[in-house]
Amino acid sequence: MQPAVSPRAVARHWQRAFHDAAAVLLDDLQPRGEAELCRDYAMPLSGEALRLMTGLANISASDMDAHSQAMIDGISNYAGDAAIETRCCQAVATLDAAIDETLSGFARRNPEPDSRAGVSVIAVLHRAGASEDEIKANVKLVISGGQNEPRDAIAGAIWALLTHPKQLALIEQGRISWGRVFDEYVRWMAPIGMSPRRIAAPARIRDIDIEPGGRAFFMFGAANRDPLHFDMPDRFDITRDPRKHIAFGAGSHFYAGAFAARALVAHVALPMIFDRLPTLRLDPAHQVAFGGWAFRGPLGLQVKWD
Repeated sequence: MQPAVSPRAVARHWQRAFHDAAAVLLDDLQPRGEAELCRDYAMPLSGEALRLMTGLANISASDMDAHSQAMIDGISNYAGDAAIETRCCQAVATLDAAIDETLSGFARRNPEPDSRAGVSVIAVLHRAGASEDEIKANVKLVISGGQNEPRDAIAGAIWALLTHPKQLALIEQGRISWGRVFDEYVRWMAPIGMSPRRIAAPARIRDIDIEPGGRAFFMFGAANRDPLHFDMPDRFDITRDPRKHIAFGAGSHFYAGAFAARALVAHVALPMIFDRLPTLRLDPAHQVAFGGWAFRGPLGLQVKWD
């Protein structure tokens, strides 16, 4: 899958597509004077980016968000809620059908390897000889994680800057980069707070015996606020060096879409909205609440501008 999400592919194909998608959304938003940015900006921009990168032109941005959320809810359905399971299975079936349709189009005409369509996730996997089941599994994995993290990071970082005006001023003065904002936000409010794993072998950690078959939870959000690594870790501070954060994992488990996420959030979504809406501010009539544990982000972000 790497050719679809490499820094080269992001620079040559996806960043311009992200920019164009954001411009369309902002053209529509600008005359309104107010909006709920989770719904009207972060969600559709993230969904459009994912739709393009996967190659699923037959899925809308809003449907991409809904299917992703349904699968995420299914993944974390530890209580075994039947309604959640049903929604998850319906999303899986719909995406499988959309992938089938896309692959049947490749049978008629393969996209050029260096074109935008030719570097989509589906195109790259198809060209590599992956089986249909492998393609479906990997594309759904991308969708289950590739929608909510950038969506929540876009909306959450906007909120963080609007509630920390002195730090926003540093960016406007050119003293801090948008990339630093992105890294500090995902450290401070990790879009993926934890990830479960099943225990494969016995282990002992301090005085705790870990037995095979049990479940462990890797707490990325806690690690990113470890006071042994970050000074005053509970504070949002774009002047710090956040490079030790593990919001994207590490080593062989480093998040494959990290370069695309950085391009979407730090190089497109954040600078464009603050440039186009310089008087952007929170609507005092609406409180901003965050939700989620495994996947965490703002539940709504009502804003105004002149």
